[in-house]
Amino acid sequence: MRFRRSPTLPAAGLAALMLAAPAAAQQFGAEERGAAIVARWCSDCHSTDAAARASDVAPSFPEVAQRRSPDYLRGFLANPHLRGVMPPFELSREHVEDIVAYLESLE
Repeated sequence: MRFRRSPTLPAAGLAALMLAAPAAAQQFGAEERGAAIVARWCSDCHSTDAAARASDVAPSFPEVAQRRSPDYLRGFLANPHLRGVMPPFELSREHVEDIVAYLESLE
């Protein structure tokens, strides 16, 4: 399955979201920011419910959290060429940390 999303669109969208409401973004913790990122950009393929799947090819976020260490997730999210079937998201270090914090909250 091929994705046709622009590689810069998700990063640009996240940046616009964070820049548009910096005060609102700061009032939330890393877990909440990570949850917002994955709800916006990842939920087409990954489910947030351990009992459900959003697609046939992607594990749920609770499955990912159980299978992978935070360090593995950081490396995976920071290296788009390693993702294989995933769209090539270009995430900032802060976004990666927010997503990892969200995934750690699911364990």
